[in-house]
Order: sequence, then C-alpha cells, then structure tokens
Amino acid sequence: MTLTTKEKIEQLRDVVRHHDRKYYVENNPEITDYEYDQLVKELQQLEKTHPEFITSDSPTRRVGGEPLTQFPTVEHKIPMLSIDNTYSDKELNEFDHRIKRMAGIDAHKDIEYVVELKIDGIAVTLWYEKGLFVRGATRGDGFKGDDVTANLRTVRQIPLKLDPVDKRQKVPQVLEVRGEIYLSNKEFQRLNEEREEEGEPQFANPRNAAAGSLKLLDPRITAKRNLRIFTYAIGYYEDLELKTHIQCLELLRVFGFPVNPHTRLCKNIEAVIHYCNEWDKRCRELDYMVDGMVIKINSLALHDQLGATSKAPRWVISYKYQPEQAVTKIEEIAVQVGKTGTITPVANLTPVLLSGTTVSRATLHNFDEMRRKDIRVGDLVIVQKAGEIIPQVVSVLKEKRDGTERIFEEPSTCPECKSTVVKDGVYLRCYNSLCMSQAKRRIQYFASRDAMDIEGLGPALIEQLVDKGLVKDYADIYSLRHDDLVNLERMGEKSSSNLIRAIEESKHRDLDRLICALGIGNVGSHTAEVLANHFDTLDKLAHAGQEDLEEIYEIGPVVARSIVEFFRNNYTQETIKKLKAAGVNTTKKATPKLVKNPNVSGKSFVITGTLQKYSRKEAETLIRNLGGRILSGVSKKTDYLVAGEEPGSKLDKARELSVHILDEETFEKMIQ
Repeated sequence: MTLTTKEKIEQLRDVVRHHDRKYYVENNPEITDYEYDQLVKELQQLEKTHPEFITSDSPTRRVGGEPLTQFPTVEHKIPMLSIDNTYSDKELNEFDHRIKRMAGIDAHKDIEYVVELKIDGIAVTLWYEKGLFVRGATRGDGFKGDDVTANLRTVRQIPLKLDPVDKRQKVPQVLEVRGEIYLSNKEFQRLNEEREEEGEPQFANPRNAAAGSLKLLDPRITAKRNLRIFTYAIGYYEDLELKTHIQCLELLRVFGFPVNPHTRLCKNIEAVIHYCNEWDKRCRELDYMVDGMVIKINSLALHDQLGATSKAPRWVISYKYQPEQAVTKIEEIAVQVGKTGTITPVANLTPVLLSGTTVSRATLHNFDEMRRKDIRVGDLVIVQKAGEIIPQVVSVLKEKRDGTERIFEEPSTCPECKSTVVKDGVYLRCYNSLCMSQAKRRIQYFASRDAMDIEGLGPALIEQLVDKGLVKDYADIYSLRHDDLVNLERMGEKSSSNLIRAIEESKHRDLDRLICALGIGNVGSHTAEVLANHFDTLDKLAHAGQEDLEEIYEIGPVVARSIVEFFRNNYTQETIKKLKAAGVNTTKKATPKLVKNPNVSGKSFVITGTLQKYSRKEAETLIRNLGGRILSGVSKKTDYLVAGEEPGSKLDKARELSVHILDEETFEKMIQ
C-alpha cells in the first residue's frame, strides 16, 4: 500500500526516534552515522516541502530556532528543593538513625536506600502532556525557574515524544521528569580549546559551561555544545501507580530517558557507606564530573511521611567527595591574547603531579578574578583540575607568604601590538584591527553574511592569506588579485575568479553592513543600522563624541564608549583610509521608494527559520519596501508566517491561531 506524504513523514520520524534512542540513550547504535544522516536529510526535505506537517515532537526540531529575547519564568508545581550534605561515614549513620527516629522505625531494622552518582551539572525539570515534551525549566530558586524549553530541545537524549519500550505501559496524561544537564569532560575540553582558538574566555569547569550553554538566548549555539542529561526522579504525575524510587527510575528507562547505570539499591546504611567509599576513586575514571553520591530512601510512602524542611527533603542526603588538589608555587604570571582580543592571565607553576599528570600552567580566568583571590607572583597556591582536565588556582595560602611575593599589574596595552586595551565587562580586550593575534577572526567577521557577505572567503582561506602575508587586516582583502589566489590550496581559476567578483560586489554594500563589519565592540547588525540611519556617513560616525552618541535612542554609555575608543585608534583610522581608497562605500544609500504589492501591502508578516535565498534582514527589508509590516511574534494580528528551514515554536503558534503559513517558494511567488 502506498503511503501518503503525512504517513511517510510519521514513519521516518519513528525510525529516527528509534535510532536516537539506540545511539544517545542506550549507547548501542544499529546503523552507521552516514545512514542516520541520510534518514534525517530525507525527513528534513519532506518537512521543508510540506511545512504543514511539521510537529513540535519531530526529531528535526533539535537544532534550535531563532534567538530568544528573554527566558520567561516557570513556577514549579512541586518545589525543587536543595539536598543537605554529609562528608563522612559517621554523618551517614547519623542520617540513618535520624530517619528511623522520625519515622518511628526500630533502630535495629534496615531501611532500603537507592544510591546514585551525584552528577555535577544543572538541575532541570521536563514537563510532558499526553506524551509530548511541552516545557523545560531550570531549578532557579526551587520554586520558580527559567523556561529553557528551546535549549533543552537540542539535548538529543531528551525524548520529544514518550515512546515506551514496553508497549503495555500507558503514557500518562501529565508527567514531570527531573534530571541533571551536564557536559562531558571530553566535550568540555573541546569547547575550551575552541574558545581559546577563537580568543574567547575559557569556562572554569564543566558545570559552568553547561550552565552557560543552557542560558544562551540562541538555541542554535546551544545545539553545538552537545549537552547531555541523566534523569533521576519523577516529580508530578497523573495516571501512574508508583511505590518505590527504584520503580520510578525503571519507568524512566521504559519511557526512553537516560538513567545513570551506576545506580544501586542498597538494603541498609552499611551497604550505602560501602558503595560511597567504593566510588570515591572510581568517579575520576568517568567522562563526566561527579562530586559525590545521592542517597534516597526507596519507599515513596516514607518520602510522604517524612516530608521536607523549608530548604530540603528529609528523605534524601548527599555524600560529598573532596576534589584532588595539590600545593605548588606561582613562578610567574604571563598574559596571552586571544584572536578576538581577549587578554587572559595565566600562571606558570612549579611543576606538580595532579590527577595523574604533571601540571605547570593554570588559568587565572581574568584580572578581576585574580584580584578577588589576591593572587601574586611567588604565592603558594592550591590547584585542582576543572573537569579533571584544565588546571586552575583555587585559593592562595596567604599564611605562607614571606614578603617576597609581588602583585602582577593589569596591563594597559596589548602585549602583542602595544595598543591601549579596553575593559569589556570582566575582561580586557585589544580592539586593534591590525593586532595579528586576532587578525584572522576579525577578517572572518568582516566577510560574514550579516556583515560584508563575501561569498567564498571562509576561515580556511583566511588562514592561508594571513599566514602567507597576503592579508594583514580586512582592508587588505580589497588589494587581492587573481594571481594571489590561484596558487593557494583548494583554489583554482574558477574559485579565484568567483572570489574576486564577490570582493568587488561587497564594495557596494550599504553603510550599516560596513559599520557592522568593522568589528566595533558591542555593535552588532541592529546597532549598526541605528548608527547608519543617524549619521549617513562613516566619517560623521567616526567624529561623533560620547555625548552625541548617547543622545541616540538605543545607544547607551557602554556602546558609545566602545565606538569612540574604536575610531580614536590609529590603526583603525589607517584601515578606514585603505577601505576608502579601495572604493568601499562609506555612505548610506537612499531608501528605495516604496513600491506597493497588493499581495503584501498592509499585511503583517513573521519570519521563522532559515531562508535559502534571503537573509532574515533582506527578507524583512523586501517586505517593508512592498508595503508590508514585520512583527516579532505570532498573534491574531499576523497575516502570514514565512517558514524557512528549521522553523521555531512560532510555527506551532501560527497553526494554533490559523495563520497562513508560506514556504519560501510560495513567499517568492507572492512578492513577485
């Protein structure tokens, strides 16, 4: 029997969900990565052609939609309280005695406990209705948290639709699942290496990295962080009969959630203590951070009987491990410059053995942090590894000082190019566009789609151009010739000709694109548009004072200061001279005369997802020029939703409100 398109899409989704579970949850893949990618591509193509069949639980909704403006607040139906800590076997025994006394249990009788690894991550709650994932939130203050649904959708271990392995198990009307979002040590190391390469500040530890990733306003960036989750509890639920905590964990497995495999049911507190001590050393063998064990009473009836204090449940406690640390001396403090100009202090240490390797360098993160801890050259310090990988200074042994220690002064100029550095939040940055330690990154940004949009000028080619001395700053792009390019790796006659043509075309971009491309601190595409509309020419902007800038709506003191400092820089002034000499447009073009299109004029549009032929900004400008209006969100006043690839939650909202949905092809026919 021939399947309808809708049936084909549903069948493909089921197949992809099956393989997601096998790979991400069970660690037992049945097909190759290539075969999996082909299945996903086929599904994406069908959904692209038929956006009316896209659903919120589709596996293609993992990548993340358009950036958010803020995180709404969610009130937890059952509070997510904290857990009291213990640090010794004696305290665990005291916990057992206290529980028996409060519950009226004979002191000689055993209580069953469930012992789980205490994952060092971020607690979240996942809310399902009729088997569909509808909301996810952070713990927050325990009573209210942030709605991070869009970011949690990118975590591939979280099922978007409950599909029990045991088909006899019914899906409840409502199910709240609690878990810990974490970053593997391997992924933490990759992410920090990538940030170092890009000149961005490194994360202090995997937990901070996971927290930062979960609170990004752009889910597309979160999707690249490879966050993972272990689920550990069921909160609120309907239509289920549960008697023990171990039964809850088994049910989570049946529904497709990852549950830590090292969980153990212990018959008494003695077995609990033995298991906790066993994992004190073993936890360092894992590829994720564990800072202790969580001990829970198995009986849910006892949970209800014991209740909770205002801060923590009485039926659970954690047993915390001490991280491996070492004492060494700071021989010197060095400064390194990232490619985006971030200037970071690094401690050179007397070599010391720590967690199986010799450590001789440790990050100090930033100069504010260094001052807060009062770290000085010559100090004896305690060091440990963040995520068992990156050495960091935990604290200073100030009582060991002998008076020879010296304060390391925060640099006022860049150690690479000697330009004056600028304070940007807690970080120091060099904004000299000619500083070679950041030249490649600045050129990449200059050529990017939202800036000068030079097609074919990618990171690999920029590496070659800078390394061979053909380009030192983004103005040098316009001095490139065909002969400079044709002999470079992966460049031939056609590629070279196409790039020269793209470079020439970029000279005619409007002023706001150029302002954005310059890489001024705190100035993105929207602020660049505001500045272009106000000043008309680059020269007027370059000569504007701080007060002049602050008078502009949407320009605050931080942005104004960044602009003034940027244009005062001698290197910046020379670079702009070269751009002008090359014929790059530095004047705002006249606004196109409004040409009304009866299909568009007076209609309101919302755009979601990625369009192939237009950037978001280009599509919005086109609609405005044809007499249409652009709305930021879908409402009853929205006439059309233009849905590109990987549409966000706006597509669901449009369906709910019966808003007309256009794919890119239909949209293009409309505007013609």
